Order: sequence, then C-alpha cells, then structure tokens
Amino acid sequence: MDRIVTFLLLLVSAVLLAPGCIADEQAVSEVTEIVPEVTVTEEVTETVTEEVTAEVPAFDVTADMNTTALNMTQNQIVLVTLPETSGYEWNTTVSEGLTLLNETHVDAAEGDESATALHQMFVQAVAAGEQTIKSVEQKADSEETGSEYTLTILVE
Repeated sequence: MDRIVTFLLLLVSAVLLAPGCIADEQAVSEVTEIVPEVTVTEEVTETVTEEVTAEVPAFDVTADMNTTALNMTQNQIVLVTLPETSGYEWNTTVSEGLTLLNETHVDAAEGDESATALHQMFVQAVAAGEQTIKSVEQKADSEETGSEYTLTILVE
C-alpha cells in the first residue's frame, strides 16, 4: 500500500512540475522612459495653499446623502457633501440657529466616468436646539426639482 501512495505522489508531482520545467522562459522587455526635469516654484505653492486654506473652513463633522440626523455643539462646523445631477443646482436653506459659511462645487475627476460632481456646504451651529438644513435640486431655468435632502441637527 505504501508503494502505491508513494508512486501516486511522485506521479502527481511530475505532472505538476513538468510544464514549468519545459516551458520557454518569458522575458519581460524593459521600457525606459525619460521624464523631463520639473522645476518646483515655492512661491506659487505657498500662494495656492494660502488661498485654499482661506476658502475652506475647518470642519468638525461630516454628512452626506445618507445622513439624516446629527448631534453637534455650538460653534462646530459640519461639511455636508451631496452629489450633483447634471443640469441641476442645489438650493439650500438653513434654520436660524445655523449659519451657511460656504458652498462650493467640486467637479468630477477627469477621465473617471464613474465619478460624479459634488456640492459641498460648510454649516456652523450657532444656537442651541433642533436645527435643519434643507436642500432641493432645481433646474436653473425652470421650476422643475430633483432630489431633496433634509438634515436635522440637535445643537447642544
């Protein structure tokens, strides 16, 4: 019985290893790409960084289309990110206890067909109580509306 098991193991090993031993070696051709030298300008980088920092407030909480309720404290800032539908714009209203600090449009990444444009809102909680953010997608040239979004915030 031991001879049969040994023979079968040798046979299986030979069948599995033989193709790798007799196959032609596959050579990978080397590709050499010469990249031109890039000069870095520190002044431009610093200016752009300062501009971006000035435009985008720091935020404490994030929310998206799936978020319907949040708990926050006074003076915290929430970043709400909503997807944009082509031809529509988000029309946003906030309750008295909230301040809309900034709204920005973020284009979809070029070349990525699955990416969508985004609408970002920075909202600060300024008064205690139950506050709301309501956004409705609306066509610019008509009364036609699309998606609606409501976020309820309990400010402590």
